[in-house]
Amino acid sequence: MEVSYGGISAKGGKLFIIISLLTTIGGGLWGFFELVKRYEDMEAKISEYVAPDLSGFDKRLEVFDTQLQEKLKAVGTDVSALKDLVADAQETARDIRTDIKGEIGEQTDQISAIDKRSRADGLETRQAMRSAESEIRDLITQTSKRWDDKLTKVDSQIENLEKKVGKKIQKALENPLAAMSKTK
Repeated sequence: MEVSYGGISAKGGKLFIIISLLTTIGGGLWGFFELVKRYEDMEAKISEYVAPDLSGFDKRLEVFDTQLQEKLKAVGTDVSALKDLVADAQETARDIRTDIKGEIGEQTDQISAIDKRSRADGLETRQAMRSAESEIRDLITQTSKRWDDKLTKVDSQIENLEKKVGKKIQKALENPLAAMSKTK
């Protein structure tokens, strides 16, 4: 196939290239015109745009800003009062801490003194108990000796009495007069 136009002839592959080139140029021109049309539409819309009335919004912002400033002043006053209260509380806490440390020191000194007296009293009590135990042992030993001595005396007296009684009985049995009283 061969096409000729204005004295130019094209065959086969060349014809295909020419057709492709012409359609590409046509598509590019169409895209460019669409872009220009959209730009003109956008320009028309922008020129028709009227900014909204924000005066009411500005007034509300001013009222809000005034209220915010008042609240900030009130909060500032409250914060200042709280700072004063915290400072007073810190000072009071320091005073209390100092007082407590002093009292703890005094209590520690008193406890130490009581502990020393308690130890001294405990030592004195143990010594007194040892002394009393020693005295009681001595008394028990002395009493035991006295009882042993008295028992020994009583035992010897009983033996002496038994001997005396035994002698008297023997004498009475050996007495001839005692025999007469048996026969009657």
